[in-house]
Amino acid sequence: MTEPATCSELNQVLDAIQGMQVIIQAIDKKLDIHIATTTERFNLMDEKLKRLEDKIDAVEAKLEQRINSIEIQLGQRIDTVESTLQDIAKRQAGTDARLWGFLVTLLVATLGLLAKLLLFDLPSS
Repeated sequence: MTEPATCSELNQVLDAIQGMQVIIQAIDKKLDIHIATTTERFNLMDEKLKRLEDKIDAVEAKLEQRINSIEIQLGQRIDTVESTLQDIAKRQAGTDARLWGFLVTLLVATLGLLAKLLLFDLPSS
């Protein structure tokens, strides 16, 4: 069995409990301060992240505008190149037709000249 505690021993236990309560209150205050500063830091970080997200959104919007502008310019240039190529194809077809006309005319003239030489310029014997 245990011995009954004396009044001085109980006072020592009570003093120890009160000392622990003071220490716990001090730790609680420090913990509250750390929680408050941590919350404040998180809020600051959150604000910085929001500002960064806003900047990123602004940059994305500018990039999208640039890309759209470049796509429009490229479309216009492609249309210009296509129309130029169509004009060149038309010119080439005209040139081909003139060349074939010249060659056919030259061939007919050459055949006519040969026929004249062979048929009509025979020396009479």
